[in-house]
This record gives sequence, structure tokens and C-alpha cells, in this order.
Amino acid sequence: MPERSSAIEPYLRVSRVDRSAVKPTVRKRRFEFPAELATWETVGALLALVLLSRLNLMGELAPFGLAYWAVASRGEYRRMVLYGIFMTAAVVQAGELIAGVGLLLSAGIFCLLRYRLDKPRLPLTVAIGTALLLGSLPQLWLNNFYPYDIFLLGLEATMAMLAGAVFFQVHAYPRLRLAGDRDVEGITSWAVFAGLLLLSLVQEGSVLVPLAAVISRIIVLWAAFTLGPGMAAAAGALLGFLLGIQGAGFAWLGMLTFSGFFAGLFRSYGRFASAGGFLLAAVALSLYVGGREAVAFEAGVSAAAIALFLLAPLLPMRTRMLASFLPHSAEAEAKKIRELTANRIKDYALVFRELSTAFQQTATVEKESPLPLAALVDAVVEKVCKYCPSRRRCWEKDLQHTYNALLCVLAELESKDNGKEAKSPEFFQKICKKKAEFLQTVSMFYKLEAYQHSCNKRLEGGRTLVTMQLAGLSQIMFNLSKEVREGVPDAQKCLRNQYFHLEIGVAQAAKANADVCGDYYSYLELRDGKQAYILSDGMGNGSQAQQESRSAVQLVEQLLLAGFRKDAVVRTVNTILQLRSQVESFATLDLLVVDAENGEAEFLKIGAAPSYLRQQNRVREIKSPSVPMGILDDVELKPVFVQLENDALIVMLTDGIHEVLPAQPDWLKDYLAGQVSTHPQVLADEIMHQARSLSGQVELRDDITVLVCRAKRLKHKIRDFVSN
Repeated sequence: MPERSSAIEPYLRVSRVDRSAVKPTVRKRRFEFPAELATWETVGALLALVLLSRLNLMGELAPFGLAYWAVASRGEYRRMVLYGIFMTAAVVQAGELIAGVGLLLSAGIFCLLRYRLDKPRLPLTVAIGTALLLGSLPQLWLNNFYPYDIFLLGLEATMAMLAGAVFFQVHAYPRLRLAGDRDVEGITSWAVFAGLLLLSLVQEGSVLVPLAAVISRIIVLWAAFTLGPGMAAAAGALLGFLLGIQGAGFAWLGMLTFSGFFAGLFRSYGRFASAGGFLLAAVALSLYVGGREAVAFEAGVSAAAIALFLLAPLLPMRTRMLASFLPHSAEAEAKKIRELTANRIKDYALVFRELSTAFQQTATVEKESPLPLAALVDAVVEKVCKYCPSRRRCWEKDLQHTYNALLCVLAELESKDNGKEAKSPEFFQKICKKKAEFLQTVSMFYKLEAYQHSCNKRLEGGRTLVTMQLAGLSQIMFNLSKEVREGVPDAQKCLRNQYFHLEIGVAQAAKANADVCGDYYSYLELRDGKQAYILSDGMGNGSQAQQESRSAVQLVEQLLLAGFRKDAVVRTVNTILQLRSQVESFATLDLLVVDAENGEAEFLKIGAAPSYLRQQNRVREIKSPSVPMGILDDVELKPVFVQLENDALIVMLTDGIHEVLPAQPDWLKDYLAGQVSTHPQVLADEIMHQARSLSGQVELRDDITVLVCRAKRLKHKIRDFVSN
């Protein structure tokens, strides 16, 4: 059989085989104009830029083009390029090629100084003046630095800086939203800006003079009718001065000033009265100044201006297509202001939080240290034993015995009052030759060190207080920033969301039938709609105890109303009680916060007596073991949360209620279990009457305050019965 051979060919797709024959197509990129520049604002800015770039004062000063370009471009790259092209083209078209090149150079220098140079960050006006100076140096060099040219360059740079400030105000204040009593700077800037544009129109040729005259009179009429005679006269004076600065005389100044003031006097009678007053003043003054020849021109331009002024209210209805060119609505402006204010408040909140963190780190590093024993020993030896003949024996041979004897003296000083001195140990009685002086010196240095130690402790307490206050302020400002951005919740809205109605009753009695009770209570509604009940028992009895408890309760009230968190409130009051007096001063705090919307109750007890909650025929004791405020540096917070039911009764008490029957501390719990639902005030009075009966004495052993709160659940929320 003959041998057959075959060759394996690779698989090729037809499309891949023919692809080499297909010529690649080149897609041409289509130019697209930036969408952010296709606005009426861009059109108006380009028109103003062309006019200001061609404006020359006295034929030699042209500072306005660069200033307006720098302000109107707002640092946006595409806008700067587009505006720069139009600015240069306007100058070159006027036949000033060298000036156009210098303007381009100045624009480049401005970009470097303003947006590329990090340090120092030059202000906008300074950058404009500096760029104009540096960009004009080549032209000044070509003129051999002639002194007159140097003077003109300095004057031109100064005018450019002033113009930059004016143009910045023009862009800062919204158009047609100016108020005469608040936006004086904006009105003045707009008047100067309009005057420069009109001056450029006058400079372009005599054909545009009537147009500039009509526009100037419309501006003065608007100022007279909207802002009053004073601002109208000021606007007329500015426009008249700028229009007459080119050598045309200052007749414009007197004409516009007097006409604007006279028209403003009739603003209260309406548009027609203001227009009539303006026409009368303009024609009369032109007749007096220019004679009959000037009356015809003035009457014509004034009549045209008055016609446009009177037709202005009808124009927006016919020109809705220009709505995008009009300023934003008041709501948008208000939202923008709220957002800016909220961001500024948030920045301040971050500053306070950083300060609080810095103080907290300092307090963590500087831990409490015992009395420096080594420094005390060195001070005693230096003052008493330095020149003693027995010094070597005491502090070298018998060092251990001497040191132990000194420790015994210090231990005795610690156990005694500050006013008493320690006794000499047996070892000192035998060998020390300066026993009395030694003991006095040890006692003196110990008292100094103890006083320094106490000052440091109080300083640490003050630092802790500042830390808590800064943290609380930071949280308040964060909440305020949120409220400014989202809106403050309406009090009526909080009322509509209530699902529980709270009633309160209070009964109070002083120890031994005294006139003043040492307890103090309060109840208030917080900003978020929650209700707070505060009860405090001061140390001891009488007016001093009432002062302690009242100051604690009032401080808690103010801090809660300010928006501080409850843990920050308690720690702040605790620190203040520690720092306010050298003697021991403390007070209990019993705080109840009830959310009337969802029926949740929060108990916070600092050294306070137990409270009782009665609901569904069961009585629950609510307590939290802790010491009163003002004793320890830190207080232990253990809040208790309870969900309230319908007809829930909450009884808050001071510890005097347990002094009534010490053998039966749970007598009140048993008493409440047998009570039927009644008004809180009736129950508070009955509890006080039962306490007096069980005490078996005419006078009570301690102050007693009973605060009863009842929560009634509504069938429907209040908002279901209130119409919107």
C-alpha cells in the first residue's frame, strides 16, 4: 500500500485574513465647547472684559482689563484661557500690539503668583498690581526707564489693585438683590463698575454717547426708586464723575446727582412720580447749565430712560428665556448661607475637639505622684544637719536608723492634723543634738510639700474640668452645625409626636420643722422634646445644704439645656463641687429623663436614694450604688433604662424617707404596692403623711422630698388630632 503523507494547516479566520487588507480609519475629534462656559454669565463677562480692556484713561493708563480678567476668571483654567484670548484680541484690535504682549505677560505672571506660588500666598489685589508691574518692565526697558513712565506705571498698578477690589465686590454681591441699608459696599462697587463700562462706551465714539447717557439715567432712576434719594445721589455722583473724567466736563456729575436726589424724594408716590421728578430736575438743570441747545438732548435721553424704567415691570413676563441669567432665588441663597454657616461651625467644633484631646493627653501624662521623699530629706539635711558635728554619725554610720526615724516622723505627721507637730522618736532623743529644730524643719517642709501636692491636685481637677467643657462644647457645636444644615426641629412637631402625657406631684418637709429644706428639685423640657426631673440632697441640713443642692440642680439644668451629654454634665458638676471650696462639699443627684414619644425612661443616680416604679400592679426598686458628687475625682455612671406602660408611677425620693423607719427600709415599697392609681400630687402628699405617722415623732429626723411622676399613654399621638 503506498504511503500517504498530509500536512496540517493552522486554522485561520476569514476576518483575520482579510483584516490586513482593510485600511484603518482615523476618527476625527470633534471640538466641543465647554458646557460650564456656555452661559449668559460668560457672555456678559466677555462683553465687559472687551470694553474694560479697551478703556484708556488720559490715553495712557489701561489698568482695568487685567484686573477684571483676574477676578472674573475665578482661577478656572478654561475660563482664564477664553477670557485671556478676548482680552488680548481687544487690545491688539485697537492697534496696541506691544500693550497686548505686555498684557499677556502680566496674565502669566499673575497665574504664577496667585496659583503656583504656595508661600507667601499673595492676596488677589496685591497679585494683580505686582503682575502688572512685572509685565510692564520690558516696555519700560525699551523706553530707557524714563521717570515719567515709571510714575505712570506705579499709578497704573495702584489703579489696577483698586479696580480688582471693586470688581471682586461686584462678583461677591448678587445682582438686583442689593439692599441700601446693608449692602453699601456692593452698591458702590456696582456703580463704579457701571460707570467704567459707560465710560468705555463714550470713549468708543460719539455714536455710543446717547446710549451711555440713557443707561446712566436708568441706573440713577433705579437707585432713586429702590434705594432712596441718598443712594441715588451717590450713584449719580459716581457715574457723573467717571463719565466726565475723559475731558467731557463734569456737567454729567451735577446733572445725575441732582436728578437722582430729586427723583428719590418722590419714591413713596410710585414709579411715575419718581420718573416725573427726574425729568423735571434733568431738564431744569440742563436749561440752566447748557441753555436751550442742551434741553433737547437731555429731554430725549431722559425720556428714553424713563420709558424703559416704566416698562421694566413688564419685561420679565416677555423675556422668560433670560431666566438663567437672573440671580438665584432667595431659597437658594438662604440654603447656601446655611451650608456655609454649618461648615464654619463644624470647623470651630473640630478646633474645640482637638483642644479637648490635647488637654486629655496632658492629664494622662501627668499622673498623680506621691510626696517627693528624697527632695524632702535633702532639704532637711541642707538646712539643719549640714554644719552639725554629728552629721557623719547620723547620715553615714547610722544612716539606716536615721532614715527609719525620719519615716516615723513623716508617718506621724500624716496621721495628725496639720496644726500639730510630730514627736521625736527614741533614736533622735538619744543622739540628735538639734531635736527641736529638726522636727520643726521636717514639719515645715512636709506642710509645704503637702500644700504643693494639694495645689497640683486642684490644678489637675481644673484641667479635667476644662477638658470636659471643651469636649461638651465640641459636641454642642457639631449638633448646632447639623441643625443649621438640616433645620431646627419644630417644638410643635415634637408635641405632635408625643405618645405619653406626664403628670407630676411634689411634697417636701424640712428636718425638725425648720423653715428651709436642704433638698432641691426641678423639672424642665429639653430641646429634643424630652422631659427631665432633677432631685438633689445637699450635705447636712438647712440653708447651707439647700445652697449646695440648688447650685448642683441649677448647673445641671443649664448644661442640659445647652446640649451637653448627661455624662459630661455629671462629671462637670462633680469637678466643680470639688474645686469650689477647701472644705468637704458634696451633693447627691437623682436625674430622670423621659422620652414622651416612645415612653422610655432613663434613671441616672449619683449617691441618690432608690426610686420606685409601679406599673402593672408591680413595684420595682431602681437603684445604682455610687457615692455623692464632690467626693471622688471620678464618678461611676450606671444609667438604668425602663420602658413605661400606661399609668406608670415613678416615685423619686431623698434619703430622709428611710430615716423614718430604719428597721423596715422597704416600707415604702410595700405601701406603693397597695395603692390604687391616683393623681401624683395626691400620692406625694399621702406618702409624706405616712412618713410622719410612721416616724412616731413630731419632728422629722432628716429632710424629705417626694417627687411623683405618672405617665398616661394616649390612645393616639397628638399629631393625629392636630391639622397641618
